[in-house]
Amino acid sequence: MDVYRLLPGDNCGECGTKTCMGFATELIERRGEVDDCPPMLEPEREDDRKELVELLTPPVRPVTIGTGDNAFVIGGEEVVYRHEKTWYNQAAIIIDVDDEMEGEELKEKVNWISDYSRIKIGQELSFNGIAVRAKSEDPSKFKEAVELVAENTTYPLVLCSYDSEVLKSGLEIVSDRNPLLYAANMDNWEKVADLAIEHDCPMVIGSTDIDEIVEISTRALSKGVEDDQIVLDPGTDPTDLRSTTNRLVKLRRAAIEDEFEPLRFPLLGIPSTAWMSEEDENDAAFMEASIACALVVNSIDALIFHSDEIWSLMPSLVLRQDLYQDPRNPASVEPELNEVGDPDENSPILITANFALTYYTVEGDCEGIDAYIYPVDTDGTSVTSAVAGDLMTADKIVDAIEEEKFAEKVSHKNLILPGKAAVLSGQIEVDSGWNVMVGPEDSSGIKDFLADNWPPKEE
Repeated sequence: MDVYRLLPGDNCGECGTKTCMGFATELIERRGEVDDCPPMLEPEREDDRKELVELLTPPVRPVTIGTGDNAFVIGGEEVVYRHEKTWYNQAAIIIDVDDEMEGEELKEKVNWISDYSRIKIGQELSFNGIAVRAKSEDPSKFKEAVELVAENTTYPLVLCSYDSEVLKSGLEIVSDRNPLLYAANMDNWEKVADLAIEHDCPMVIGSTDIDEIVEISTRALSKGVEDDQIVLDPGTDPTDLRSTTNRLVKLRRAAIEDEFEPLRFPLLGIPSTAWMSEEDENDAAFMEASIACALVVNSIDALIFHSDEIWSLMPSLVLRQDLYQDPRNPASVEPELNEVGDPDENSPILITANFALTYYTVEGDCEGIDAYIYPVDTDGTSVTSAVAGDLMTADKIVDAIEEEKFAEKVSHKNLILPGKAAVLSGQIEVDSGWNVMVGPEDSSGIKDFLADNWPPKEE
């Protein structure tokens, strides 16, 4: 109602929603923007617009890094605990390079970071950005490295140095790409803040002392740094993970529960510090992965890694995917007849649930065979839960036979139900006239089942 009161209230529909109350709901659920309402852009509504934008801005300020299609947003969260509502912006996974790497080595790693992609339950797992470390602390050498990186990727960049002159040299190359500047501390904050203001880009404030972070952020805001251009790094100590996570929890609670202005910013973790305490590369990569996962579950908004071993990076990619799935909306796929391989009129039709993990597991287990798969709309629940909760029913499957025109796809009238939905078979046969075959309870047995039972024997 607070949002609704600030809207025009004339239900003009110009925003694409029939009523202002409906638009208010869209705004709260982050499915729309204030500027989607043309009347709110009128000069006489400017005060209401500003108040509405502030009202809708989440406790943790969202910060955009990069430009174009690969730009990403960190922060923007409203709750401390994911189950209270949801977390919106996935923790960014950033891989580092440094200015002492040889040209070909640097180019090769940049290309690998940019090109890496895997699909899990229908979603792409990939990295978000590249951090360029000024290992040499030589402005000219750093500038050359940034230039080479920029030529070989469109990914957002993090420029890493405590020397403002080094950061300035990198900005000469990529200031138009909205890089993140790392980092400001008590000694250099003013010069880094000047760079952030001059080039209109975000900056990191780093300290293991929360009081120092408050002081620097307060000064930076007073100097003119925008509140959507600050990221906080409370330090990542690989030898004292408890203190690290305690600082994260304090900062996140201060932002969300107390709405303490100097701390309402995204949090950056640097698990790559593991490489400073471990001599063996495998030990360092393992420790880095362990630290990263601990940070991801403790509200971190961005991570900087050093490892390029996918076995040490994949745990964070997968954990991130799981945690940032909206708990109010289980991962699901559209209920439609899908093809696996190159099915024809003689191919089997398999029935399953539309829970994404279930569907893509079935699809993966059907690799190498030609078949149709129909995921019944079960509100994103598994077969077992859907049958028990009357979400997978005979009526839904019978309706799908007609709506999806199964009979036009195949010349036979046979369906294969998952074993755990066997109880539905009789009613489906009576209501549809199709023959129902009860398949294995686990989709890993589909190939063996089809080898023994397909095509079905004629009676």
